[in-house]
Amino acid sequence: MKWIEVIGVRATTGNRQILEARLEDLVCTVKKRGSTVSIAVLHRLNVASDLRVHLQHDSKAPDPTGSSLGLRLAAEMEAFGLVHHSIWFEIQEKKTS
Repeated sequence: MKWIEVIGVRATTGNRQILEARLEDLVCTVKKRGSTVSIAVLHRLNVASDLRVHLQHDSKAPDPTGSSLGLRLAAEMEAFGLVHHSIWFEIQEKKTS
């Protein structure tokens, strides 16, 4: 089952550049480890202080509290501003008989 973690932060003034650099380092680390998790860092078009990390997983079932990576990210991002961490899962088509 495919599921996504969305970890968002509205960074406080002056912290955005520091946070963005740390998230870029994280992306490189995750990619170097050959993780099965797909990761993307995004920023909101007209609100420069809003950053989001999307972690895409493909596993048997989503973890309702989030992955260990997602939980670590959310905890680390709290130092930079208000954080929102949510879990989203793909709606499966119902099989017809």
